[in-house]
Amino acid sequence: MNENHVNFWHIQLFRGVMTTGGFAEAARQAGLTQPAVSNAVSALEKAFGAPLLARGGRPAFTDKGSVLMERGRRALDLLTAGLREAGQMNARSSVQVVRAISGPRLRALVAIVKFGSFAEAARAIGVARPTLHRAARDLERSLGRDLFERTSHGVRPSRQAEVLARYASLAFAEIRQARAEMAAFGGQDAGSTVIGAMPLGRSFIIPAAVQEFTATNPRHRISILEGAYENLVAGLRRGDVDFLVGALRGDHAASDLEETKLFDDALSIVMRVGHPATGTVRLTRQTLRKFSWIAPRPESPLRRSFEALFSPSQPPQDIVECNSLSAARVILMRSDRLMLLSDVQIRFEKEAGALVSRPLAGASMLRPIGLTTRKDWRPTREQQRLVDLVAAEAAARNLVSSN
Repeated sequence: MNENHVNFWHIQLFRGVMTTGGFAEAARQAGLTQPAVSNAVSALEKAFGAPLLARGGRPAFTDKGSVLMERGRRALDLLTAGLREAGQMNARSSVQVVRAISGPRLRALVAIVKFGSFAEAARAIGVARPTLHRAARDLERSLGRDLFERTSHGVRPSRQAEVLARYASLAFAEIRQARAEMAAFGGQDAGSTVIGAMPLGRSFIIPAAVQEFTATNPRHRISILEGAYENLVAGLRRGDVDFLVGALRGDHAASDLEETKLFDDALSIVMRVGHPATGTVRLTRQTLRKFSWIAPRPESPLRRSFEALFSPSQPPQDIVECNSLSAARVILMRSDRLMLLSDVQIRFEKEAGALVSRPLAGASMLRPIGLTTRKDWRPTREQQRLVDLVAAEAAARNLVSSN
């Protein structure tokens, strides 16, 4: 089953059968006939490939039905929250609105918002542009409100469209989780996990944890995404990414995110072998000012540490801002520039005799490394095991949090 084609109205009816105690009352409350509700539940069972209710007398959950009951509730709650925040819940109840929208229409909205244009969205999800335009117009009619604005640069999603798309994407993620949890009942781990990897996380923590996890979960699909923190967080907040591993933001993190510290990472001054500074016994701030630097990108935790290194004065002006660790390594090896970095991230270069590191005299610079998730994220059993392995990998290397 493709979660993007899920019928949320059918899920609402299924939940109604269980919360009201039967098909008849669920049909009465929804204003439908009993056969219509029964057909909706049957359609869900066909879509998920499993019985959801044990029929005969008062309906009861099957194991897989209990999964959909909970994941379906979370998905519907997310849709309702998105509709309210987007200003769509004033005139209609949540029941009426959910009944009016479909998975494919929401899928179209999510794609248009994510990719920024109808053309790019159509190409990304493999549909014709007229089909995408039609789905978008149908969704606007269902909601009774325009979701797109015409500007001098073309048609773009409104703020309300962006809000609804984010919540819809999270709702689809819940259905994806439901499918994975149902598969687990049959002994099949057909789920997936997308890990957002920041520089230190992808240097050793994630690869080691993934290697151990896949040894016993070969069918679980894992994707490791690199990127700027802002892009990874955007994916996390819309459900495209499950968790991040890397430097924590602390007070700079968004209010809907949760950070869990794994360890404190010690920073060093990194340079090439034979660099003039390697012969200096004590690297003081005054000494460091004499050299050119590679600086992390603005607003990153490492950049704040770099600026704090020279505080209260300003950092050196001769800097190259670099967000690519691989590029930074090459520049370091071919110049007399310095960089503030973790020894963990240059472990292989140090072993190969290409780079060396030195501590700052009289100071210890630490940055917290850990996990970032959505506050309301509920991992599957397999995803939780992967998270636990990430934490265990940190502990095994004696990189345990000082807390």
